[in-house]
Amino acid sequence: PPDSIVNREIINPVAVTETLVSLLSQMNLESKQVCASISGNSCIIKRMQIEVPNLKELQDQVFWEAEQYLPFDVSEVVMDFQLLSHSKEKIADVMLVGIKRSILDTYMSCIEDAGLKVSVMDVDFFGLQNSFELNYPVKPSEATAVVDIGATSTKLVVLQDGIPVFTKDSALGGQNLTAEIQRHLNVSFADAEALKTGAGGGAVPQEVSDLMQIASENIAREIKRAFDFYSASSAGAPVQYIVLAGGGAKIPNLSKVVEDLTGLPTQVMNPFNAISYDPAQFTQEYVSSVGPMAALPIGLAFRAGNPK
Repeated sequence: PPDSIVNREIINPVAVTETLVSLLSQMNLESKQVCASISGNSCIIKRMQIEVPNLKELQDQVFWEAEQYLPFDVSEVVMDFQLLSHSKEKIADVMLVGIKRSILDTYMSCIEDAGLKVSVMDVDFFGLQNSFELNYPVKPSEATAVVDIGATSTKLVVLQDGIPVFTKDSALGGQNLTAEIQRHLNVSFADAEALKTGAGGGAVPQEVSDLMQIASENIAREIKRAFDFYSASSAGAPVQYIVLAGGGAKIPNLSKVVEDLTGLPTQVMNPFNAISYDPAQFTQEYVSSVGPMAALPIGLAFRAGNPK
Protein backbone atom coordinates (compact mmCIF):
# COMPACT_ATOMS: atom_id res chain seq x y z
CA PRO A 1 0.00 0.00 0.00
CA PRO A 2 1.12 3.60 -0.57
CA ASP A 3 3.41 5.01 2.14
CA SER A 4 4.08 1.56 3.66
CA ILE A 5 7.71 2.08 2.66
CA VAL A 6 9.13 5.63 2.62
CA ASN A 7 12.69 6.36 1.47
CA ARG A 8 13.33 2.59 1.50
CA GLU A 9 12.43 2.39 5.20
CA ILE A 10 9.47 0.21 6.18
CA ILE A 11 6.99 2.47 7.98
CA ASN A 12 4.11 -0.01 8.17
CA PRO A 13 5.56 -3.51 8.69
CA VAL A 14 2.11 -5.06 9.21
CA ALA A 15 0.96 -3.92 5.75
CA VAL A 16 4.18 -5.16 4.14
CA THR A 17 3.90 -8.57 5.80
CA GLU A 18 0.21 -8.89 4.87
CA THR A 19 1.06 -8.06 1.26
CA LEU A 20 3.75 -10.77 1.22
CA VAL A 21 1.31 -13.28 2.72
CA SER A 22 -1.28 -12.37 0.07
CA LEU A 23 1.29 -12.83 -2.69
CA LEU A 24 2.47 -16.17 -1.32
CA SER A 25 -1.11 -17.44 -1.17
CA GLN A 26 -1.25 -17.07 -4.97
CA MET A 27 1.96 -19.03 -5.52
CA ASN A 28 3.11 -22.60 -5.04
CA LEU A 29 6.63 -22.13 -3.75
CA GLU A 30 8.43 -25.39 -3.15
CA SER A 31 10.91 -23.67 -0.85
CA LYS A 32 10.45 -21.04 1.81
CA GLN A 33 14.13 -20.03 1.53
CA VAL A 34 14.47 -16.64 -0.15
CA CYS A 35 17.10 -14.18 -1.28
CA ALA A 36 16.20 -10.54 -0.62
CA SER A 37 18.05 -7.27 -1.11
CA ILE A 38 18.21 -3.80 0.36
CA SER A 39 19.39 -0.32 -0.58
CA GLY A 40 18.98 3.30 0.45
CA ASN A 41 20.72 5.89 2.61
CA SER A 42 21.19 3.39 5.44
CA CYS A 43 23.27 1.13 3.18
CA ILE A 44 26.96 1.98 2.78
CA ILE A 45 29.13 0.52 -0.01
CA LYS A 46 32.82 1.39 0.05
CA ARG A 47 35.83 0.03 -1.80
CA MET A 48 38.96 0.31 0.32
CA GLN A 49 42.66 -0.40 0.01
CA ILE A 50 44.17 -1.48 3.34
CA GLU A 51 47.68 -2.50 4.32
CA VAL A 52 47.31 -5.96 5.87
CA PRO A 53 50.53 -7.97 6.46
CA ASN A 54 48.54 -10.99 7.68
CA LEU A 55 45.21 -11.91 6.07
CA LYS A 56 44.13 -13.55 9.32
CA GLU A 57 43.81 -10.01 10.68
CA LEU A 58 41.87 -8.76 7.66
CA GLN A 59 38.40 -8.68 9.25
CA ASP A 60 39.57 -6.75 12.32
CA GLN A 61 41.45 -4.29 10.12
CA VAL A 62 38.52 -3.80 7.71
CA PHE A 63 36.00 -3.20 10.48
CA TRP A 64 38.39 -0.81 12.26
CA GLU A 65 38.96 1.19 9.05
CA ALA A 66 35.23 1.13 8.28
CA GLU A 67 34.32 3.30 11.26
CA GLN A 68 35.54 6.47 9.49
CA TYR A 69 33.11 5.88 6.59
CA LEU A 70 29.99 5.13 8.65
CA PRO A 71 27.49 7.94 9.31
CA PHE A 72 26.15 5.90 12.25
CA ASP A 73 27.69 4.53 15.40
CA VAL A 74 29.49 1.28 14.57
CA SER A 75 27.40 -0.55 17.20
CA GLU A 76 24.28 0.25 15.11
CA VAL A 77 25.67 -1.27 11.89
CA VAL A 78 25.88 -4.77 10.45
CA MET A 79 28.93 -5.11 8.20
CA ASP A 80 30.40 -7.60 5.76
CA PHE A 81 33.14 -7.44 3.16
CA GLN A 82 34.64 -9.22 0.16
CA LEU A 83 38.38 -9.45 -0.48
CA LEU A 84 38.92 -8.53 -4.15
CA SER A 85 42.71 -8.93 -4.25
CA HIS A 86 45.84 -8.97 -2.07
CA SER A 87 49.08 -7.68 -3.55
CA LYS A 88 52.69 -8.68 -2.86
CA GLU A 89 53.00 -5.34 -1.09
CA LYS A 90 50.41 -6.61 1.42
CA ILE A 91 47.72 -4.22 0.20
CA ALA A 92 44.22 -5.69 0.38
CA ASP A 93 41.58 -4.41 -2.03
CA VAL A 94 38.26 -4.81 -0.21
CA MET A 95 34.58 -4.14 -0.91
CA LEU A 96 32.80 -3.19 2.32
CA VAL A 97 29.04 -3.16 2.86
CA GLY A 98 27.35 -1.80 5.95
CA ILE A 99 23.66 -1.47 6.79
CA LYS A 100 21.96 0.12 9.77
CA ARG A 101 20.89 -2.75 12.01
CA SER A 102 17.40 -1.38 12.74
CA ILE A 103 16.61 -1.13 9.00
CA LEU A 104 17.91 -4.64 8.31
CA ASP A 105 15.98 -6.11 11.27
CA THR A 106 12.71 -4.59 10.03
CA TYR A 107 13.16 -6.05 6.54
CA MET A 108 14.11 -9.44 7.95
CA SER A 109 11.13 -9.43 10.36
CA CYS A 110 8.59 -8.64 7.64
CA ILE A 111 9.87 -11.46 5.44
CA GLU A 112 10.09 -13.98 8.28
CA ASP A 113 6.67 -13.01 9.69
CA ALA A 114 5.26 -13.90 6.27
CA GLY A 115 6.51 -17.45 6.76
CA LEU A 116 9.72 -17.22 4.74
CA LYS A 117 13.36 -17.65 5.74
CA VAL A 118 16.05 -15.27 4.47
CA SER A 119 19.01 -17.31 3.26
CA VAL A 120 20.76 -14.33 1.67
CA MET A 121 20.34 -10.61 2.24
CA ASP A 122 22.01 -8.94 -0.72
CA VAL A 123 22.37 -5.37 -1.98
CA ASP A 124 20.32 -4.06 -4.94
CA PHE A 125 23.44 -3.00 -6.86
CA PHE A 126 24.93 -6.49 -6.68
CA GLY A 127 21.65 -8.06 -7.78
CA LEU A 128 21.58 -5.79 -10.84
CA GLN A 129 25.19 -6.75 -11.59
CA ASN A 130 24.29 -10.46 -11.43
CA SER A 131 21.35 -9.95 -13.77
CA PHE A 132 23.47 -8.07 -16.31
CA GLU A 133 26.39 -10.51 -16.24
CA LEU A 134 24.03 -13.47 -16.55
CA ASN A 135 22.47 -12.12 -19.73
CA TYR A 136 25.13 -10.11 -21.55
CA PRO A 137 28.74 -10.73 -22.63
CA VAL A 138 31.23 -8.94 -20.40
CA LYS A 139 34.22 -7.42 -22.17
CA PRO A 140 37.43 -7.21 -20.12
CA SER A 141 38.35 -3.72 -18.92
CA GLU A 142 35.18 -2.22 -20.44
CA ALA A 143 32.96 -0.24 -18.09
CA THR A 144 29.17 -0.55 -18.35
CA ALA A 145 26.52 1.35 -16.39
CA VAL A 146 23.36 -0.41 -15.24
CA VAL A 147 20.64 2.04 -14.17
CA ASP A 148 17.57 0.79 -12.32
CA ILE A 149 14.71 3.31 -12.29
CA GLY A 150 12.26 2.20 -9.64
CA ALA A 151 9.17 3.80 -8.17
CA THR A 152 10.99 5.87 -5.55
CA SER A 153 14.67 5.69 -6.49
CA THR A 154 17.18 5.49 -9.31
CA LYS A 155 20.14 3.22 -8.66
CA LEU A 156 23.22 3.38 -10.90
CA VAL A 157 26.15 0.97 -10.80
CA VAL A 158 29.24 1.09 -13.03
CA LEU A 159 30.68 -2.37 -13.64
CA GLN A 160 34.23 -3.12 -14.74
CA ASP A 161 35.99 -6.50 -14.74
CA GLY A 162 33.24 -8.00 -12.60
CA ILE A 163 33.52 -5.32 -9.90
CA PRO A 164 31.03 -2.54 -9.07
CA VAL A 165 33.51 0.34 -9.24
CA PHE A 166 30.94 3.08 -8.65
CA THR A 167 27.41 3.25 -7.20
CA LYS A 168 24.92 6.10 -6.94
CA ASP A 169 21.49 6.02 -5.31
CA SER A 170 19.10 8.96 -5.78
CA ALA A 171 15.52 9.63 -4.70
CA LEU A 172 14.27 10.27 -8.25
CA GLY A 173 11.82 7.59 -9.38
CA GLY A 174 8.71 6.76 -11.37
CA GLN A 175 6.39 8.01 -8.65
CA ASN A 176 7.63 11.55 -9.34
CA LEU A 177 6.03 11.27 -12.78
CA THR A 178 2.85 9.77 -11.33
CA ALA A 179 2.60 12.71 -8.89
CA GLU A 180 3.02 15.22 -11.73
CA ILE A 181 0.27 13.53 -13.77
CA GLN A 182 -1.98 13.60 -10.70
CA ARG A 183 -1.32 17.28 -10.14
CA HIS A 184 -1.71 18.45 -13.75
CA LEU A 185 -4.75 16.35 -14.65
CA ASN A 186 -6.37 16.35 -11.19
CA VAL A 187 -6.84 12.56 -11.17
CA SER A 188 -6.36 9.85 -8.53
CA PHE A 189 -3.05 8.07 -7.95
CA ALA A 190 -4.44 4.90 -9.56
CA ASP A 191 -5.66 6.78 -12.64
CA ALA A 192 -2.34 8.60 -12.94
CA GLU A 193 -0.49 5.27 -12.82
CA ALA A 194 -2.78 3.89 -15.53
CA LEU A 195 -2.12 6.91 -17.75
CA LYS A 196 1.63 6.59 -17.15
CA THR A 197 1.79 2.89 -18.00
CA GLY A 198 -0.85 2.91 -20.73
CA ALA A 199 -2.91 0.39 -18.74
CA GLY A 200 -6.09 2.30 -19.45
CA GLY A 201 -5.80 1.74 -23.20
CA GLY A 202 -6.44 4.34 -25.83
CA ALA A 203 -4.33 7.29 -26.89
CA VAL A 204 -2.09 8.98 -24.32
CA PRO A 205 -3.19 12.60 -23.70
CA GLN A 206 -0.71 15.16 -25.01
CA GLU A 207 -0.26 16.60 -21.53
CA VAL A 208 0.82 13.17 -20.24
CA SER A 209 3.23 12.78 -23.17
CA ASP A 210 4.74 16.17 -22.35
CA LEU A 211 5.16 15.19 -18.69
CA MET A 212 6.81 11.90 -19.74
CA GLN A 213 9.28 13.86 -21.86
CA ILE A 214 10.13 16.12 -18.90
CA ALA A 215 10.52 13.08 -16.61
CA SER A 216 12.82 11.42 -19.16
CA GLU A 217 14.97 14.54 -19.33
CA ASN A 218 15.16 14.72 -15.51
CA ILE A 219 16.27 11.07 -15.30
CA ALA A 220 18.79 11.57 -18.09
CA ARG A 221 20.27 14.59 -16.31
CA GLU A 222 20.52 12.58 -13.08
CA ILE A 223 22.44 9.87 -14.94
CA LYS A 224 24.69 12.45 -16.59
CA ARG A 225 25.48 14.04 -13.20
CA ALA A 226 26.42 10.63 -11.80
CA PHE A 227 28.76 10.02 -14.76
CA ASP A 228 30.36 13.44 -14.30
CA PHE A 229 31.02 12.64 -10.65
CA TYR A 230 32.36 9.19 -11.57
CA SER A 231 34.72 10.67 -14.15
CA ALA A 232 36.01 13.30 -11.74
CA SER A 233 36.50 11.05 -8.72
CA SER A 234 37.42 7.63 -10.10
CA ALA A 235 40.32 5.99 -11.86
CA GLY A 236 37.88 3.56 -13.49
CA ALA A 237 37.54 3.19 -17.24
CA PRO A 238 35.11 5.49 -19.10
CA VAL A 239 31.58 4.09 -19.39
CA GLN A 240 31.04 2.58 -22.85
CA TYR A 241 27.29 1.97 -22.76
CA ILE A 242 24.22 2.13 -20.56
CA VAL A 243 21.60 -0.50 -19.74
CA LEU A 244 18.31 0.65 -18.23
CA ALA A 245 16.18 -1.46 -15.89
CA GLY A 246 13.27 -1.05 -13.49
CA GLY A 247 9.68 -0.05 -14.14
CA GLY A 248 10.77 3.49 -15.03
CA ALA A 249 12.74 2.13 -17.99
CA LYS A 250 9.38 1.58 -19.70
CA ILE A 251 8.77 5.33 -20.03
CA PRO A 252 8.41 5.80 -23.80
CA ASN A 253 11.50 7.15 -25.54
CA LEU A 254 13.56 7.24 -22.31
CA SER A 255 16.50 5.30 -23.72
CA LYS A 256 16.80 7.73 -26.65
CA VAL A 257 16.66 10.75 -24.34
CA VAL A 258 19.41 9.26 -22.15
CA GLU A 259 21.48 8.35 -25.20
CA ASP A 260 21.16 11.86 -26.66
CA LEU A 261 22.18 13.58 -23.42
CA THR A 262 25.05 11.27 -22.44
CA GLY A 263 26.28 10.47 -25.94
CA LEU A 264 26.44 6.78 -24.99
CA PRO A 265 24.60 3.81 -26.57
CA THR A 266 21.62 3.02 -24.34
CA GLN A 267 19.22 0.08 -24.27
CA VAL A 268 16.61 -1.45 -21.95
CA MET A 269 17.81 -4.59 -20.21
CA ASN A 270 16.28 -7.95 -21.07
CA PRO A 271 16.91 -10.10 -17.96
CA PHE A 272 15.50 -13.12 -19.82
CA ASN A 273 18.07 -12.84 -22.61
CA ALA A 274 19.88 -16.01 -21.49
CA ILE A 275 16.93 -17.67 -19.77
CA SER A 276 14.59 -20.07 -21.49
CA TYR A 277 10.91 -20.20 -20.59
CA ASP A 278 7.82 -22.18 -21.53
CA PRO A 279 5.90 -20.20 -24.21
CA ALA A 280 2.78 -22.14 -23.25
CA GLN A 281 2.90 -20.44 -19.85
CA PHE A 282 4.41 -17.07 -20.74
CA THR A 283 3.82 -15.15 -23.94
CA GLN A 284 6.57 -13.10 -25.54
CA GLU A 285 4.48 -9.98 -24.95
CA TYR A 286 4.23 -10.73 -21.23
CA VAL A 287 7.94 -11.47 -20.86
CA SER A 288 8.80 -8.24 -22.69
CA SER A 289 6.40 -6.20 -20.56
CA VAL A 290 7.77 -7.42 -17.21
CA GLY A 291 11.41 -7.62 -18.34
CA PRO A 292 12.64 -4.24 -17.03
CA MET A 293 10.96 -4.78 -13.63
CA ALA A 294 12.34 -8.33 -13.39
CA ALA A 295 16.00 -7.29 -13.66
CA LEU A 296 16.68 -7.15 -9.92
CA PRO A 297 14.55 -10.21 -9.00
CA ILE A 298 16.34 -12.29 -11.67
CA GLY A 299 19.69 -11.18 -10.24
CA LEU A 300 18.59 -12.20 -6.75
CA ALA A 301 17.28 -15.55 -8.00
CA PHE A 302 20.64 -16.19 -9.64
CA ARG A 303 22.38 -15.35 -6.34
CA ALA A 304 20.02 -17.66 -4.45
CA GLY A 305 21.08 -20.54 -6.69
CA ASN A 306 24.76 -19.62 -6.38
CA PRO A 307 25.10 -18.47 -2.76
CA LYS A 308 28.89 -18.18 -2.85
